[in-house]
Amino acid sequence: MEQRFIKRCVIIQLTWFCSLQLIAQGSPDTTQSPKQIRYVLPDGKVLALEKWDSLERAWGKGRVALGHSEEDDSNGIVHLVHLPNDGQQGQSNQTHAVDKIFNGMLNKPAPDFELSDMEGKQWSLRKLRGKVVVLNFWFTSCAPCIQEMPELNKLTEAYSPNEVVFLALTFNDEKKVDTFLTRRKFDFVILPNSREVDQQYNVHSWPTSMVIDKVGNIKRIVQSNPKIQEEITAAIESSIAVK
Repeated sequence: MEQRFIKRCVIIQLTWFCSLQLIAQGSPDTTQSPKQIRYVLPDGKVLALEKWDSLERAWGKGRVALGHSEEDDSNGIVHLVHLPNDGQQGQSNQTHAVDKIFNGMLNKPAPDFELSDMEGKQWSLRKLRGKVVVLNFWFTSCAPCIQEMPELNKLTEAYSPNEVVFLALTFNDEKKVDTFLTRRKFDFVILPNSREVDQQYNVHSWPTSMVIDKVGNIKRIVQSNPKIQEEITAAIESSIAVK
């Protein structure tokens, strides 16, 4: 049973990657709200979202995996799996590979894209030159994404939209996002249907945030991090300071 759930945690190149980061296999069901999603432990108990840190401490760093099937998606269930040591090593290798890819993207031009927001307004990265742009890649049933949203919301309060633009890209469709927003607050400009852009930016694990400077270069890439606000603030400040 455990091995079957682990196999469900695969997407594109990544075979193992789940240390508090949900790996999606296709698009989850579009009828579930965040309040209905249940993160189920091996003993059948449901884990409260605020207990994520305690679970990782109990199971060990890098040994929390999440899996789901199409049937699970329709029922709003995500299964928590305790990875064996060999799974932890595999996840570590994959993390190293991802870090290498992201490091190669730093200080290079961010890929251009055009996406529509929830109101139908078109957003083009190229047209935002002269401003610092913060991208957050997320999806609606991603527990670590939801955890960091309050910190991300604080960022939007700290900067003028004339200086910094905050865009949240999700591969979910508008219906899924609308349902999510009835339960959660996310103050970024939300751009749904971003799957192709996710691939352009080599994003295969969520959440991932990127800070793009005023000339369009990627200055910082931050994955799930308890100090997400501090990390992004530092990158924004250094980018704003450059004339």
